[in-house]
Amino acid sequence: MLKLIFWIIVISIILRIIFYFVLPILRVAFTATNQMRRMQEQMKEMERNMNQPPPSTNRKVNRDGDYIDYEELK
Repeated sequence: MLKLIFWIIVISIILRIIFYFVLPILRVAFTATNQMRRMQEQMKEMERNMNQPPPSTNRKVNRDGDYIDYEELK
Protein backbone atom coordinates (compact mmCIF):
# COMPACT_ATOMS: atom_id res chain seq x y z
CA MET A 1 0.00 0.00 0.00
CA LEU A 2 2.84 2.37 0.84
CA LYS A 3 4.49 1.69 -2.54
CA LEU A 4 1.25 2.57 -4.33
CA ILE A 5 0.97 5.91 -2.52
CA PHE A 6 4.63 6.63 -3.24
CA TRP A 7 4.19 5.96 -6.98
CA ILE A 8 1.01 8.05 -7.13
CA ILE A 9 2.87 10.97 -5.55
CA VAL A 10 5.85 10.53 -7.92
CA ILE A 11 3.61 10.36 -10.99
CA SER A 12 1.66 13.38 -9.74
CA ILE A 13 4.87 15.41 -9.34
CA ILE A 14 6.09 14.39 -12.79
CA LEU A 15 2.77 15.37 -14.40
CA ARG A 16 2.79 18.73 -12.62
CA ILE A 17 6.30 19.43 -13.88
CA ILE A 18 5.23 18.55 -17.41
CA PHE A 19 2.04 20.63 -17.33
CA TYR A 20 3.43 23.69 -15.55
CA PHE A 21 6.91 23.95 -17.04
CA VAL A 22 7.44 21.89 -20.18
CA LEU A 23 4.15 22.53 -22.00
CA PRO A 24 4.23 26.33 -21.61
CA ILE A 25 7.81 26.40 -22.92
CA LEU A 26 6.79 24.29 -25.91
CA ARG A 27 3.78 26.53 -26.53
CA VAL A 28 5.94 29.67 -26.47
CA ALA A 29 8.47 28.08 -28.83
CA PHE A 30 5.73 27.02 -31.23
CA THR A 31 4.13 30.48 -31.17
CA ALA A 32 7.48 32.19 -31.75
CA THR A 33 8.21 29.89 -34.69
CA ASN A 34 4.84 30.69 -36.25
CA GLN A 35 5.35 34.43 -35.75
CA MET A 36 8.80 34.29 -37.36
CA ARG A 37 7.44 32.36 -40.33
CA ARG A 38 4.59 34.85 -40.75
CA MET A 39 6.97 37.82 -40.60
CA GLN A 40 9.27 36.22 -43.18
CA GLU A 41 6.31 35.70 -45.50
CA GLN A 42 5.30 39.34 -45.05
CA MET A 43 8.85 40.48 -45.83
CA LYS A 44 8.92 38.36 -49.00
CA GLU A 45 5.55 39.80 -50.04
CA MET A 46 6.82 43.33 -49.45
CA GLU A 47 9.94 42.62 -51.53
CA ARG A 48 7.80 41.24 -54.35
CA ASN A 49 5.60 44.34 -54.24
CA MET A 50 8.61 46.65 -54.30
CA ASN A 51 10.20 44.85 -57.26
CA GLN A 52 7.06 45.09 -59.38
CA PRO A 53 6.91 48.15 -61.63
CA PRO A 54 4.17 50.61 -60.73
CA PRO A 55 1.07 50.38 -62.88
CA SER A 56 1.44 52.64 -65.87
CA THR A 57 -1.06 55.39 -66.39
CA ASN A 58 -1.71 56.31 -69.98
CA ARG A 59 -3.36 59.62 -69.21
CA LYS A 60 -2.52 62.56 -71.36
CA VAL A 61 -1.98 65.65 -69.35
CA ASN A 62 -3.30 68.69 -71.12
CA ARG A 63 -1.37 71.67 -69.85
CA ASP A 64 -3.48 74.18 -71.77
CA GLY A 65 -6.10 75.62 -69.46
CA ASP A 66 -4.71 74.09 -66.29
CA TYR A 67 -4.43 77.49 -64.65
CA ILE A 68 -7.39 78.32 -62.44
CA ASP A 69 -7.96 81.95 -61.66
CA TYR A 70 -8.71 82.58 -58.01
CA GLU A 71 -9.51 85.54 -55.86
CA GLU A 72 -7.61 86.19 -52.69
CA LEU A 73 -9.74 86.35 -49.56
CA LYS A 74 -9.08 89.06 -47.01
